[in-house]
Amino acid sequence: MTLEILDTLQATQMVHMATCENGQPRLRPMTLICKGRRLYFATGATDHKSAQIAANPRAEFCLLYRDGANTGYLRGSGTLAQVDDVPRKKEVADFATFIYDYWQDAADPGYRLYELQIAQLRYMKPGDMLESVLDI
Repeated sequence: MTLEILDTLQATQMVHMATCENGQPRLRPMTLICKGRRLYFATGATDHKSAQIAANPRAEFCLLYRDGANTGYLRGSGTLAQVDDVPRKKEVADFATFIYDYWQDAADPGYRLYELQIAQLRYMKPGDMLESVLDI
């Protein structure tokens, strides 16, 4: 497996994202934004996720793949870095326009954007029993 697996992602897709709070994993569905090979997540500044990320920026997502009765997955783990650059926040919001359903504009103080600095990808093709691992 190589980084080309990221090229198969849609612009946006629902994934399960795990963060940590006081040693307890916290898992929830989120929209993964894939712009090129850069992965982003948007959330509210006062959301529990933002506080969890500030305390521990390590996170992991899992995207399920289905092929008939078979399932597989792509897991990505690393560190979430807050994006404060308003032009880049706007570029991502213009790309993933659902962001404007929640925040007025890219400078809205309630809009937090995080980029996942990937450390590892794990992929299991639907129907396979073993995953491929790519340490980055």
